[in-house]
Amino acid sequence: MPRHSAYRAGLAYAAGAYLSWGLMSLYFRVTSFMSPPEVLDHRIIWSLVLTALGTGILVPRQEVIQLFRNRRKLVGLLVSSLFLASNWLIFIWAVAGGQALEAGLGYFICPLLSVALGVLVFKERMSRVQFAGLVIVAIGVALTTLAFGRLPWIALSLAGTFAIYGLCRKMLKLPAMLGLFAETLMLLPLALAHMIWLERTGQGHFLDGIWQDQILIVGLGVITTIPLLFFAGAANRLDLTSLGLMQYLNPTVQVSLAVLAYGEPFTVTHGLTFAAIWVGLAVFSLAPWLFRRQNAERAAEPVISLDN
Repeated sequence: MPRHSAYRAGLAYAAGAYLSWGLMSLYFRVTSFMSPPEVLDHRIIWSLVLTALGTGILVPRQEVIQLFRNRRKLVGLLVSSLFLASNWLIFIWAVAGGQALEAGLGYFICPLLSVALGVLVFKERMSRVQFAGLVIVAIGVALTTLAFGRLPWIALSLAGTFAIYGLCRKMLKLPAMLGLFAETLMLLPLALAHMIWLERTGQGHFLDGIWQDQILIVGLGVITTIPLLFFAGAANRLDLTSLGLMQYLNPTVQVSLAVLAYGEPFTVTHGLTFAAIWVGLAVFSLAPWLFRRQNAERAAEPVISLDN
């Protein structure tokens, strides 16, 4: 595929992934007839079914065997799966409880928390301009405390669990599909046991539910797996800067839905909070790109010789 065509395809895949994640709260509102833990159960179970199919088709068999023989990676996947499940549960609960705005804030904070972990764990370097961007975002988080009248624990919990999850996955270095398959497989016993208990006590919604609800429940696996495939396609075609900038589509859509569709209040303090966060993100994300562009322009300038 030509370079420009691959880049355009990468942008389309990235848009598909991040828009899907941004719109996911709509699905959780439709499935709000179930409790958040039951939604989590079915998301794990049906995601496992689809990722098992995807792994069987897309991942070489030997790679799967090597993973399940590697105890260190299995322990790492157990840790990452717990953080992933915590993140999913908090997000489902937040949307069902009318806290989608704060959930969206969490996914604005998450990338910068990931960078902070990269600096602390991997000793990655950060420019002064990028550090200034982080400070501006920190001011936005402080304003959030004023806006909500309390510490935004939902936002910070979502950002923290997903940033640590990303750190775990970076250290494990596994393909997205194979990694999610292994994680959901590890979470299966708890999810299956809880779902069986709900069904046996008459609190479940799958076995005795109407067929429309059953389709929605199975769809929880689809909305988890499809964005993952889109993201994998984008990651293979885009540079990290482009991919990083595209990721803010997700929380932008989440916040827009919370205010425009769900009717959650958006005050002046909220506006100042998100303005500070967006400015900080812009400073942080665009600084490396501008720096590389300036260096490229300087390198392209003709050298004027004083020799005759």
